Amino acid sequence: MSRQKRRVLCAEPHEDTCRLLTELLAGQGHEVATAKTVAECLGLVRGGPRFDLYMLDDHYIDGSAIELCRELRRATPDTPILFFSSLALQRDRDRARAAGADAYLTKPNDIFEIVQTVNSIFAHGRARGARPDAD
Repeated sequence: MSRQKRRVLCAEPHEDTCRLLTELLAGQGHEVATAKTVAECLGLVRGGPRFDLYMLDDHYIDGSAIELCRELRRATPDTPILFFSSLALQRDRDRARAAGADAYLTKPNDIFEIVQTVNSIFAHGRARGARPDAD
């Protein structure tokens, strides 16, 4: 089954995790761009073609993941945002959702579930569309 190539921006400061996510998603036929900082992420969003999905970590050296999520939601309101975070408490999930996140997965337990979640977002027309309810 052929999948439509989608553009994913993986804003992940950890090199190993970034490489793994890139390989997993590229293996599914997605085009993956990476950013390690808030500034780099926002530069890619403002400076090039649109992305179909943003994947965010919970910590960046130059800013807050929650503020980054809010800024991305303001800049591109219909693009889904997926947190892939080491923070597993319900309050962390709630803060991310309140900032505009569509889905929230935790590291390292959900590492392979990420491909399923990304493909589900795309399969259900979520890219540049309605925001999914599921974690």
